[in-house]
Amino acid sequence: MHKIFTFTSVFLFGLFSIMAQDVDVSVGNLYSNQAFYTLINDETVTLENESWDLAFTTGIDGATILYNESAKISFGDPVPELRLYLAPTNDFSDIIDSTTLIDSLYNGETSWEDGAFNSVKDDGNPLDYGWGVLNSSTQVIEGTKVYALKLRDDSWRKIKIESLDNGVFTMRYANLDGSNETTITIDKNDFLNSPLAFFSFSAWSVVGSPANWDLLFARYYSGLEVGGEVTQYLVTGVLSGPGIEIAQANDINPITVSYVPYLDSMETRLDVIGHDWKYFDLGEFSWVIDLQRAYFIKQPDDHLWKVVFIDFSGSSTGTSTFVKEDLGQLNTVENPASNFVNFGVFPNPITDDFTISFSLKKQCRDMQIHLVNSLGQVVWHKTVDGDARLNVLNFQSPVIPSGIYQLVVGKGADLWSSKVFIK
Repeated sequence: MHKIFTFTSVFLFGLFSIMAQDVDVSVGNLYSNQAFYTLINDETVTLENESWDLAFTTGIDGATILYNESAKISFGDPVPELRLYLAPTNDFSDIIDSTTLIDSLYNGETSWEDGAFNSVKDDGNPLDYGWGVLNSSTQVIEGTKVYALKLRDDSWRKIKIESLDNGVFTMRYANLDGSNETTITIDKNDFLNSPLAFFSFSAWSVVGSPANWDLLFARYYSGLEVGGEVTQYLVTGVLSGPGIEIAQANDINPITVSYVPYLDSMETRLDVIGHDWKYFDLGEFSWVIDLQRAYFIKQPDDHLWKVVFIDFSGSSTGTSTFVKEDLGQLNTVENPASNFVNFGVFPNPITDDFTISFSLKKQCRDMQIHLVNSLGQVVWHKTVDGDARLNVLNFQSPVIPSGIYQLVVGKGADLWSSKVFIK
């Protein structure tokens, strides 16, 4: 199942690919896997949906617990998926009747700090983490809730997170009748290179998630409005990794769109990319991609990328195809005495027109812009005025030999500089 490209879209993206790179990320036949993708090196770590059940955040202040919502699609047979419920009792010793469990709990779609186990918290109580409450005297989060989890093999476990004490989660679980009770501990210090620690009931093991990934291609539940009510549907999409910020650009030419107007709309929401960059056309019986949409993705070190989705294979291979372009480093001025707040140049390498963007704390007249070659000679010069806000300046590339130059902007001793490549 493929979308239909017009000649124009094929031609335009052919030109785009000269400056960018096509990437395929697959979650497998019937969406059987999850793929953790890293932009800088195209590394993709694929895990089977069934490889883990619960995820514990490993950050210093994190107290989030998620469950694995991913499940492959099914043609006739029941989908083997996990389901989490809040138990009708807070006493772990009570027997739980699975027939009384009605409303499933779901992970949030806004943050990795918004897990299903945390979704029952009292928003008016800053000490409440959902599964437990912080004891302000001991600084230990003490478990208060009992949960019931239906596993993929239709068996059940009741779960209580007993505590989070000095970076160590203690979890107790058993069958719903209390048999086969087990207690395990998960020490965050054992997973310093992984943002999440994955626990599997079937393997009785805890392993670290892949490290330093930017995007997660997977199936997850999303709240969709149907008939005025929000219903949870299992969708296939893309979630951003911890620390990633993304801005979505709509109704644009994905080849020429500049990142500058979108710097102020960067979001840390997990589902900025989500699943709606594609839809299935029943009439054509094919997937259709929004080709007038681009995503600007900023990594924690302020490295910026542009991503444009161009194809989706559907359940046959679960492959998402996109074009990525490395936009380079967004430079942030760290000197507190500087008038500059931030600075960026796009594109880099410079081939034709280029844009310089910077924010100033206060107005500055007669700012100088220089391009300096490797011999220290000024080969191009402009004088501009800067306002106390975001400034966006467009220039035509100077006619100079290809090579690496130093771009220097500012006035007096308050200067910003960065290497640029003229091509």
